[in-house]
Amino acid sequence: MSRWTGVSTAFLLAAACVAVAALVHGAGRFQWNWFYPWVLMPYLLLLACFALSRAPSIARTRASAVASLLVLVLTAWFYVDAMWLSTSSTSALVFVFTPALLTAVGLICWGLMWWLFARKPA
Repeated sequence: MSRWTGVSTAFLLAAACVAVAALVHGAGRFQWNWFYPWVLMPYLLLLACFALSRAPSIARTRASAVASLLVLVLTAWFYVDAMWLSTSSTSALVFVFTPALLTAVGLICWGLMWWLFARKPA
């Protein structure tokens, strides 16, 4: 495992911890429900895309680290704002829409960064 793969794995693990902490805070205590797999799905899917390559290139692993950092920042922004800073009664809807958004943004960012890092300077 390369250094960049470890960095992206750490970022995704930290993001998953933030998401679970927000879910537990929103419920008031840990109580199993089907939102846990849905909320954790982006991080597991992105980890599978980023870390499970037989021959990762430097461009691919760097792109994974950048995309993972973006996902971590967005996770913290959405969940911390919704669960700890917002007073809205509909703030829990963040658990419905954010996982799909994080997956899409993570994959798009990864693809763009991979393309940019793989380009050779002219």
